[in-house]
Amino acid sequence: MNIVLRDYARNGRRWEGQVPTSEFVRLTTDLSQYGPSVAVCIDFSIDENSRIHVKGEAQLDGSIDCHRCSAAIRTTIRAEIDAVIVRSDDVARELATDCDVILVSDTAVSVVDLIEDDLIMSIPWRVCTSGDDCVNLRASRRRLQMARRDSVQTHLPFRNLRDLLKQ
Repeated sequence: MNIVLRDYARNGRRWEGQVPTSEFVRLTTDLSQYGPSVAVCIDFSIDENSRIHVKGEAQLDGSIDCHRCSAAIRTTIRAEIDAVIVRSDDVARELATDCDVILVSDTAVSVVDLIEDDLIMSIPWRVCTSGDDCVNLRASRRRLQMARRDSVQTHLPFRNLRDLLKQ
């Protein structure tokens, strides 16, 4: 879905809908599972400097692999979108210290291009909140300990070295 930014902003319009998750190529690489679509609601306006503002929210239900136990943890990714649309690198650099900036080159922009970066940055770094008490981590450690115990006799290459040195 492409949006003509100036038209939406000039009329203070809102874009609301579902965008298929398959269109978010970069986002889906960070998720182990995800829902069929991203719910999006964004408002457009023009500020006193004739700049286009985009403000809204995007939401996706999915699963992220825990960095500690590797279990897939269900989570909802919510991205708050609040940015200024600019067309030049110079203006983007100038405004970047004060607000989020989205650099565009065309008059019509894809909804995916407007929100994908914010969604990626909203992926929680730590999804398993139980830390060392993580049930999956404890189960994983138990399996590893059992595998070590059940493994074939440990190879001890220097076991007879003392006897050889005495001879």
